[in-house]
Amino acid sequence: MSVLRLGAVCCVVLAGAGCLRADYVPTRFYTLTPEIAAPAAAPGEASVGVRTLDAARPYRDRMMYRDEADALQPYHGVEWAQQPRDAVTTALIDALKASGRFADVGRATDMMGPDFLLLGHIRRFEEDRATSPPEAVVEMALELRDGETRDGVWADSVTARVTMERSGPDALASAMSQAVGQAVEEAAAAIAEY
Repeated sequence: MSVLRLGAVCCVVLAGAGCLRADYVPTRFYTLTPEIAAPAAAPGEASVGVRTLDAARPYRDRMMYRDEADALQPYHGVEWAQQPRDAVTTALIDALKASGRFADVGRATDMMGPDFLLLGHIRRFEEDRATSPPEAVVEMALELRDGETRDGVWADSVTARVTMERSGPDALASAMSQAVGQAVEEAAAAIAEY
């Protein structure tokens, strides 16, 4: 077999395997860096175990935007470095600790019989392009339950919107960090008042 023919066969095999794609775009990862400054509350003796928040299916790794037709679309080639449910859960724990209201705050799976359980669901975690200028939106529903009886003692939903400088993943990551900070601070303040 000639060298030319061998080279052509290799190109066909590699192209068929998808190795010679010209449209490959490497994935870029964006982090959330919320600043937490929860208002101080009167110290108490109770402990709170926080379960990892659930998230609606589209809000996993991919960065999403909602267009004018109310359809969720993913950004291509970009993802969150950490799933929003994990990042928001960590920020919520940090905000509850910063409030000083509880003697112990941590992940429920790491605690033995906390006095309260905090659970919730992320309903929205996206860029909203239906507004002008676009906004980063985080919305979560939270429930505080008695650790022993599982009776509900507090429930609310929290929404934070931060205006973006422009549309795009860079601006979304920055604005979403602010929105998460605002949302968890509001939630921690409300829980601390209970």
